[in-house]
Amino acid sequence: MVIYTAFQAKSQDSNTSEETAMTNTNIKQRSKNNDSNRSIDNKKYIQQVYRYLHENYGLSATSIAGILGNWTQESGIDPIAVQGDWSYRSLKNSKNSTHDIHKDIGFAQWSSQRRQELILFSDQKYHGEWWLAMTQLEFMTQHDGSFVAVLKNYALNDHGDVVKNAVDFNDHWEVSPDEKSTVEKTRGAEAQRVYAYMKKNNMTGEADRSKIQQLRYIGESLPY
Repeated sequence: MVIYTAFQAKSQDSNTSEETAMTNTNIKQRSKNNDSNRSIDNKKYIQQVYRYLHENYGLSATSIAGILGNWTQESGIDPIAVQGDWSYRSLKNSKNSTHDIHKDIGFAQWSSQRRQELILFSDQKYHGEWWLAMTQLEFMTQHDGSFVAVLKNYALNDHGDVVKNAVDFNDHWEVSPDEKSTVEKTRGAEAQRVYAYMKKNNMTGEADRSKIQQLRYIGESLPY
């Protein structure tokens, strides 16, 4: 859960395709036992997150795996996720929860002021469709207040170890209250599983520091 306070565009056809696919999503409560034989959640979003963060901003595969290990824990790597909706997830529910400020949303389960800023950004550029992966990825890399700099620092200090990366991302970007040992066993283990999938599917890019430098907040003033 993102604790801090307040909040490649896709074609119309892509938006329609994503909305149609996710409308029919109904995710059963997942086991948290980190069994390495469990299927990987939302493979298409792993690929989309990897392409966006690596190709545009130079994050390494191991840095991205650390992020996705956290997002597996937060949302199942699902941009339409709303807090507590594991057993009844649907795009309709996501839309209806847009203005319920008590429910965290998206890949990272943005909350409070960061949630509000995500909604505001989606209103300004994506017709209010905060539930699109591209909305959240663009927000994360350009509009998420001081956390854009946190992401940049995270990327520049890649440990090359996905478990350590998962802990680092949790501590400084997700800011969950979990103890390090718990993060290693949950988010770290999920990062290892995701990274194994990434390696099998040629998502193995190294860090590009010149691209990482492109990570910067582009608003008029930092909201947080």
